[in-house]
Amino acid sequence: MLKLMSHSLQMEGYTVITAMTGAEALDKIHSEQPDLVILDIMLPDTNGIEICRRIRQVLHLGDLPIIILSGQTELSAKIQGLEAGADEYVTKPVDPKEMTVRVKSLLARTQRLRQVMATPIGQRSRRGKVVAMIGAKGGVGTTTLVANLAVGLSMRNFKNVAVELRPYFGTLVRHFGVNPSSTLNDLMEMTPKTISEAQINQRLLPTQQGAQLLAGPQQLKEYREAQPEHVEALLENLVNMAEYVLLDLPHMPSVANRAALRAANTIIIAVEPEPSCVASAQALLELLRAWTISPAIIKFVIVNRMQSVQTISAAELERMLECELLGTVPAAPEMAAVSLTMGSPIIAYAPTSLVASTLQDITGRLVAARAVGVR
Repeated sequence: MLKLMSHSLQMEGYTVITAMTGAEALDKIHSEQPDLVILDIMLPDTNGIEICRRIRQVLHLGDLPIIILSGQTELSAKIQGLEAGADEYVTKPVDPKEMTVRVKSLLARTQRLRQVMATPIGQRSRRGKVVAMIGAKGGVGTTTLVANLAVGLSMRNFKNVAVELRPYFGTLVRHFGVNPSSTLNDLMEMTPKTISEAQINQRLLPTQQGAQLLAGPQQLKEYREAQPEHVEALLENLVNMAEYVLLDLPHMPSVANRAALRAANTIIIAVEPEPSCVASAQALLELLRAWTISPAIIKFVIVNRMQSVQTISAAELERMLECELLGTVPAAPEMAAVSLTMGSPIIAYAPTSLVASTLQDITGRLVAARAVGVR
């Protein structure tokens, strides 16, 4: 495997360094300082997951591109690899030509990211801001939060697009009572370089509240895992089309999620104030650190779905999560159900309610963060 892959990469002009064990790999990574690592999970002395974790624990290796190569095709194995900090998880057997393409693509993505991060904030182009919203776990109200903040921004006359960046069934359209004839899947089927503003515009759904939507898959045949190149191409165009791009992300780790989160100007984690969800939020924050995402851009919102006497206080959550709290959304299950039935987010359906007032405050803090150039 080493010889076959080395030969293929060398034929493309790459210098290849090989190692037979995890210990040898770590020594060579420190001494040779490679531009990218291809790491097999099955190693004689340890496993690739552990080596990946150890690489990510070293500060100057935080953004070293890592591709994990594995014969394990189970979703749990893939999640474990991504949680350890891998950029890509490739299953065997893999054609050496495919691996060469992946290497080339990942090196290019890493170079672009480093160039952006090396540019002082004040010198970066004045384009739209990407706000990625992700739940600490499933079912905490991330999509509801995206829908309401999109309307809140529209009420402040900010042009925005809410994107349901999910590989499976999305419910964002139900919050607005619209029916998409085209979804994100159409764009994911294109080659990344053909994704353009015109192609995206054809698939944007207008809403009565002013926000625009790019809906996730609505049918089983549309379910598709987005690739990092598609995510980057999509966002590169969207930031030229709107002042805010709101991303509704699934909570499960994936290469698409990583690409989206690393492109974000602000990340908002939706957290329910109960122990299991808080533990999930802490695990997510650990994952973001492994993905070399700056803690300065990470915020969280407390979402109370139901009234409960056994909740963790806001002050205690800030201490436990060590990131900024943007606001606490009070429980209003009946209002949320009616809002969904009416196809109008709470912030528009019941603008004088306490929930709407809280969501407006969160929107204001988001806008204020942009005004002072926070990233």
